[in-house]
Parts: sequence; C-alpha cells; structure tokens
Amino acid sequence: MFLRIKPTEKEFFRLFEEGADILQQGASLLEELVADYERLEERLPELIEVEHRVDEVTEKIIEKLNQTFITPFDREDIYTLARELDEILDSICSAVEKMVIYRTGKPSGHFVDLVHNFAVSTKYIQKAIGLLQEVKENYCEIMDCFREIKRLETEGDKIYRYGVAAFFHDQADPLEVIKWKEVFDQLETALDRCEKIGKVIRGVAVKYA
Repeated sequence: MFLRIKPTEKEFFRLFEEGADILQQGASLLEELVADYERLEERLPELIEVEHRVDEVTEKIIEKLNQTFITPFDREDIYTLARELDEILDSICSAVEKMVIYRTGKPSGHFVDLVHNFAVSTKYIQKAIGLLQEVKENYCEIMDCFREIKRLETEGDKIYRYGVAAFFHDQADPLEVIKWKEVFDQLETALDRCEKIGKVIRGVAVKYA
C-alpha cells in the first residue's frame, strides 16, 4: 500500500510542512526568550504571533479536510496532526505567559534543559512531516525520527521530575514552588504532545509504506 498523491491532495502536505516550520520557529523563539528572560514580557507578543500563525494553518487544514472527499491518509490522523500542532504552541505560550504573570525570574538549569529538549524534538517533527509525502521511500527515516522524538520525551520526563524536585528541595517559599511547577507542567505537556504527533506519523508510515 502506498500514498497516491493527487495535485489537490498536495495542499495537505504543504500545510502540514508550513505548520511544522512554524512550530520549530516557535520552539527556537522559546529558547531565545528563556535565555533573555529579563525581556520576557517585552518579547512575549512575538511568541503569541507565532501561535496565531499556526492557528491559521490549522484552520486551513480543517477547512480543507471538510471540503475533500478523498484524503492522502486517514481523516482522523489529519485532524489529530493539525490539532496537536496547534495545541503544542498553545502550551508553550501558556508557559511563557505564566512566567510573565508570576514574575518567576531566572529559569533554573533544569528548565533550560527541558526547553532545549523540546526544541530538538520539534526539529524531528519538522523533518518527519517533510518526509511524509514520499512515505514509502522515506519509511526508515521517518521511523528514526519517531524514535528520536520518543527518546526526547522520555529524557524530558526525567528532566521534568528532577527539575520539580529541585524546587521542592531548594526553594523555601512554597508559592515559588507552585509557580514554577505550573510552568514546568505546561512545557512537559508540550513534550507529551510532540510524542503524540510522532506516534501519528509513525502510524501513517506503517499503514502506507
């Protein structure tokens, strides 16, 4: 079984690639914001603008899905990919907004590591989505991307646990612990969603390669 790509169906792949590019841009911007945390409030609108751009792409995918009778792969997978790309950026926007509202100050080393872990994961998502249009030829590479996304999610869980534990151990003010726990939770959720996207892509590859 393999994907038979019609000209009208190529638009799905173009939109997914655009969405993945925007996601990766958002992740890179998040790394910049965390490194430049003293200007976090000033630069938050940049991240919100990126999130709005992926919203627009998601809406286009859903609209096209509703107008297309024959799709390049399962409708449910198309919908899930579109939704998760959007939700990931929602999660990282929420994390940064909480940092601004709660005035959390300098991020810990664990948080910086988790942000980097997330950014690398988005690069593999970007690569895997770019390979989907020729899924048969790119099957092995897609599977390699999935394994990396899965590895990064597992590694991210460990960073998350140690990062939150460090706050409970080192921070005397319980309110500060609560603030950072919420921020960590948002980023960990974003990583979980990266893994979900990876699983959807893996499923498409298995079904259509």
